Amino acid sequence: MKQAHIIFILFISLTLQSGCTEKVRVKAIPPDNLIPRDEMVDVIVDMHLYDAIIWKEQKTKMKKIQVEKLFLYESILEKYHITKEQFESSMGFYQSDLEVLDEIYADVITKLSKMKSETEKE
Repeated sequence: MKQAHIIFILFISLTLQSGCTEKVRVKAIPPDNLIPRDEMVDVIVDMHLYDAIIWKEQKTKMKKIQVEKLFLYESILEKYHITKEQFESSMGFYQSDLEVLDEIYADVITKLSKMKSETEKE
């Protein structure tokens, strides 16, 4: 019985210690066809704009618009001459560094906010 308590305490202390240690970050290797950061911002902005359009349409028409959403995303990728695989690998790379991804989304929010304020002026 005493041995079980010792094992339990040892397990808890190792678990706590491993949770408190700093994780070693492995820097991801960028894919060969990495989408540049500024262009990635523009692609994500367009995707969010289309998401908003689809959401509003879906809310007013009460129907699923998954096929239309897929078509719109494909048209965004075509606009920037990007393949789905290239987008996914680039997004995966940017997601591996949360600071960079946070900066990208800060730029996305800034651009979307500017667009919103411009449309409100009209």
